[in-house]
Order: sequence, then C-alpha cells, then structure tokens
Amino acid sequence: MIPPARVPPSGTARPENPGLTRNTVPSGGIVDVWWFDARDVTVSPAGLADLDRDERDRADAFMFPADRHRYQVAHLMLRQVLASYTGTAPGALVLGREACPHCGAAGKPVLLPPPGPPPAAGPVPSFSLTHSGDVVAVAVAGRPVGVDTEHDAASCVCPLAGTLHPADAAWLDGLAEPDRHQAIIACWVRAEAVLKCTGQGIGHGLGSFPVGPTRAADLSVNGCTVRQVAAPPGYQAAVAVAGPGHLTLRRAAGRPGRPR
Repeated sequence: MIPPARVPPSGTARPENPGLTRNTVPSGGIVDVWWFDARDVTVSPAGLADLDRDERDRADAFMFPADRHRYQVAHLMLRQVLASYTGTAPGALVLGREACPHCGAAGKPVLLPPPGPPPAAGPVPSFSLTHSGDVVAVAVAGRPVGVDTEHDAASCVCPLAGTLHPADAAWLDGLAEPDRHQAIIACWVRAEAVLKCTGQGIGHGLGSFPVGPTRAADLSVNGCTVRQVAAPPGYQAAVAVAGPGHLTLRRAAGRPGRPR
C-alpha cells in the first residue's frame, strides 16, 4: 500500500472539495506530483465512460486483467487530476499529442481545447503520466514537465547500463552489486523524465546525455531541470521541467474529486 501523501503547508493541493476549491496550475519551477495505488481504485462503468475511444481500445488490448486494470486506473486518475485544475469534467477533456521535436512523430501528451465555445482564459496545465507495477504518478506544472517511476530491480539489470550515456555506463561499471542495480534504475528514471519533458520519448534513446553520478538536488540536463523524488517503497522516480531553475515539489494528497 502507498502511504498517505503529506503536503507541505506552503503549497497544498485540495482535491477533496473540487466544487468549492479548484487547484491552481503551478507556476515557475513548482510541480504537483500525485501518487495513486492501483489496488485501491475500483474502476466503475461510469469511470470507464470517461475514457476516450483510444484509451478504451488500448485497455481492451491487454491480455491480462491486472494489466488492463492498471492502465485504466492510470488514465482515469490522470483525467480526474486534470479535471481538478481545469474545472472540466474528466470525460470532456480532450487529450492529444504534440509533434516530437526530433522526428515529427506523435510526442508529448497535451490538453487540447474542447469542442464548443472557447473556455475561460487561464493557464493550461502541462502534465506527465507514469505507471509501474501498481504505482501511478501524475505530474502537473505550468511549463513542460516529465515524470517517470520504475519498480526496483527484481533481477539483474546490468545490461540496461549499455542503453545509457557512455559516461554513466562507465561510472555504473565501477559499482558493486546491488548498488549498481539501484544506480541504473536511478539513471533510467532521470533520463526518461527528461525525454518525456522534451517530448522526444525513449524511442530516441536514453544515451544522448549523462544524468549521473551527481547527487545534486536539481540537475541541469538536456535543457531541463531534473530531480530524483521520493517514491513509494520499492520504487524510484524522477521529475523534470523545461528550462533552468530550482524545482519545488508538492506531493498532492487524496484522490481528486469530480468537479461540480
């Protein structure tokens, strides 16, 4: 079970009364990170109706019910989180993808304007979704953001070091197990968070830039600022935002409600 999240008093996300208090889209280097445990979420027919056709088709394509459930939970929680910032019902949100800046293919997921009259002016949240095992995380920011989480290694992951930047691979090669396994996952989540932030994705490789071994709180990597973040036990995670600066992470508490 994921322990209840604690929210710093200086920046509290408020999902419990969405009809009264709408979450403010973070500004500057502030990032809200929402954590969920797929085992705690029941997917109802009404919830499934909030998914779009593409999401439902992708869910139906999973062979195993547990994998289908995790996917459904991840995308339902994403929609509920975004609804708490926009005031738009989860099922009315329109999700699309920006073109990859590297190759032009479908890249970073974004919120698109809904059909009908233009919505009230206001900042559009940037977001990123990740899920691994039973853990789901959604990052929300006022500028491009990426988040990644991965389960700790259950077996040897040393071959993955070869997919990372040569400088990282050389550093990792000098570590003893199991420290090497932990460090590989740490480098992986940092690199993938950066690629999700830029919209390139891991299809363009994780080895284009080094992400370790520094333990600095905020790393400047590939035009982004990236930080390792506290994750539920047995997982590692990292968040990246576009541009330089200092990150302020707010761990959001509770399950977002449906706007009223």
